[in-house]
Parts: sequence; structure tokens; C-alpha cells
Amino acid sequence: MAATIEPGPEQGQQTVSRPGARICARQGMPCHGRLVRKDSMGYEELAEVLSRAGTEAEMAELHGSLCARLSLCGETALAGWLSEALAGVDADGAAWADARRELAAVHQATWATLVEGDMALALLLPTDSAPLEARVGALALWSQGFLHGLASCGVPAPEQLRAAHGAAHAAEFMEDLVEISRAGFEADADEVQQESAEAAYAELVEFLRAGVLISFEELEALRAAVTPERPAPSP
Repeated sequence: MAATIEPGPEQGQQTVSRPGARICARQGMPCHGRLVRKDSMGYEELAEVLSRAGTEAEMAELHGSLCARLSLCGETALAGWLSEALAGVDADGAAWADARRELAAVHQATWATLVEGDMALALLLPTDSAPLEARVGALALWSQGFLHGLASCGVPAPEQLRAAHGAAHAAEFMEDLVEISRAGFEADADEVQQESAEAAYAELVEFLRAGVLISFEELEALRAAVTPERPAPSP
């Protein structure tokens, strides 16, 4: 069942609820666009770096994959993620070196923010100046990337996460991501529908951000036992 959006129960909070699950996240923090480092590149700048390197990888999808890999594989996920991001790119070129350097900076900044449990975690998505249709598409790709990243680290099935690993919220989050990865937006929506869609998009971004932080915390025990070469243990 698709995620539904409703007002938060307390001032300063908003919730995105799914039957059987609820995540509350604080407002007032950066949700998307640029990572926490002041000198870090934003989504559009990183997309341009990837384009110059000659890769067709999409930055939102890559960042979703990175967040998942870090949640389950830990900091050692860098090598596998870079291989995914720069597959088919000439490793001898200056553009490859630039892309690798900037992606490594994204990895470092994202890992540091996750470890600190920092609510300032920012998802790499298009800025609000981009058309809503493009932002929704990137949100869906980010969700697909997260699911792909979990699979790359051998994540157990949701029912196993609940029963054997006590990661009920992470399991719910995975199931929600399947629905969000199918998100779309009708370009011919009227003004009222557009405003409603903008609000829904903002809440979904916040939902993803909170879901990543909660999943990272719940998967700590699995993360300690997993490397990119050694899949997560079965129950």
C-alpha cells in the first residue's frame, strides 16, 4: 500500500504514515540539495561532474545507494559504490579523477552525518527551483537506489529483519520505499493539485531522511558483521 501523508501531531513536526508505521521528523533542517559541508557540491553540480566523466549514473539514485550501503556495509562501502558510480568510465582521464574525488567527498560527508545521527542529513535531490516532475522523478530514483544499495550488501528480507534482527522500522522503511520508487507526477495538474503535490513532496523527502537515520541506527548490529564481500548473515 502506498505511503499516505498527514499533518504532524505536534507543532514543529510532520509525519508520513503507512498503515502500521509512523515516523515523526523535525522540521527546520535542510532536507535536500546540498550536503552538510559548506563547501560541498549540490545535486546539480555533482550531476555535471558525472556528465563530464561520461557516466550515465544518476546522482539521486547514487546517493540513495550510498546511504543504504553505509547503513548496512558501513564505511568500507566506498570501493563498491565508486565502482557502481563510475562503471565504464576511463580511469586514466582527468574527468574520472574529478568525479572520484567529489564522490569520495560525498561518501565522507554522508558517513559522518549518519554516524553523528545528525538531523541535518541532506538527501542529494534537485533544488526546489527544478520542476516538480523532475524532483519527484529524482525522489523515486533515490528510493530505487536505496533498495539497490541494500541488496548489494545482502540485506535480509523485511520479515527476517523484524523477526531475527529487531529492525522493525528498517523493514517498514524498505517496504515503503518500494511504493515511493514508483512515484510520479502529472505535469498538467491544476494550481490546487500543484500546491498539494508540493506539500506531499516535501513531506516525503522528510520521511526518507528520517527513515534513513532510523534504519542506520537499527542496523548497527548487522553493520558490524557485514562487509561488501560478506553478505548479511541469515537468521
